[in-house]
Amino acid sequence: MLAACAVPLIAADKGIHSKGIHSASAKDKGPAVVTGAAPAGDVVLGVAAQARHLLIDEGYSTAVVANCGSITPELEFKWDMVEPERGDWNLLGAKQIVRFVQQHAMQMHGHALVWHKSMPPWAVEDMLKHKDWRIVRRYIATLVEQCGPTVAGWDVVNEPLLPGARADGLRPSPLLQAFGPDYIERAFDDAAAHAGGAVLYLNEYGLLWSFAESEAKRTAALRLLEQLVKGGAPIGGLGIQGHLEIAKMPFFDQSIVARFLQEVEAMGLRFRISELDVKEDRTDLAVEERDRLVAEAAGALLDVAVESRSLTGVTCWGLSDRYSWLAPQSASAGLNRGLPLDSDLRQKSMFDVVQNALLRADALAARS
Repeated sequence: MLAACAVPLIAADKGIHSKGIHSASAKDKGPAVVTGAAPAGDVVLGVAAQARHLLIDEGYSTAVVANCGSITPELEFKWDMVEPERGDWNLLGAKQIVRFVQQHAMQMHGHALVWHKSMPPWAVEDMLKHKDWRIVRRYIATLVEQCGPTVAGWDVVNEPLLPGARADGLRPSPLLQAFGPDYIERAFDDAAAHAGGAVLYLNEYGLLWSFAESEAKRTAALRLLEQLVKGGAPIGGLGIQGHLEIAKMPFFDQSIVARFLQEVEAMGLRFRISELDVKEDRTDLAVEERDRLVAEAAGALLDVAVESRSLTGVTCWGLSDRYSWLAPQSASAGLNRGLPLDSDLRQKSMFDVVQNALLRADALAARS
């Protein structure tokens, strides 16, 4: 049976104000007081989160509401979670995270409708055997219609590029094998048919470095975006995954990233930093130095991003190291410290960098 995601809107907590991320005083770097979600129109700080963490960890959920204006379901909207077997719809987690977002008057960003890594095995087998797009269309329509009224933007196609595998730069996948390159535009068309006014994004990683592989992916991304725009696909923007690595920061060139963003903007598209976190390198250093290096890496990207009026938001792939997907490098190193809050929900240097970047983005927008 299909359980609906749409739930009655619950009144927001009393005392909620208009801004999202706030800084504690220098004397108190603990979790901020709940201040509510950023209003539509601001450059919003978002966070990827799982429903189970929001429901069972009160301290964490309080920190999310205090510091973020948007939530991206980390797992709950993915096809293999929603329909693990044909017709066996499991929307419990999706319903829970939608309810949380509504309860706290937040925004939601949907992730990810079409991704080669989140297709259930039965769907892969079916599409390769029958090459029938209707199973993809049905999944998109069901999820977007059930949860869509809450969602301000969707990652419609996630990580479709793998330069070097094909001349067009597209990633070999069951979707490409079954439906050809047009599967990307078809996904956007089907999402647009059900998503109302939500902004539809293509989301990709590996776009930020100066080495040849990343340059090839930027070239492939621009070519694909141009084809979609010229073909009339209802794409609204590009999600640029901000998975940074301190070991790679010597290959981060702000001028290269700035030029890339300008080329995206020139097509009339917006962009968002969709999955910001930092993988550490030297975990033998003092904690203060580790945090400084993480903040420096995040700041290098955000300093470029916030200069553009086409930036729609910044989403960290997790808010606290407590639930980071980045595994510790060793038992002695402890958790990777690549998110704004540590495992005890205390603000780190990265928190201040993100906050200051969003304030600059708002100030630039106000002057335009």
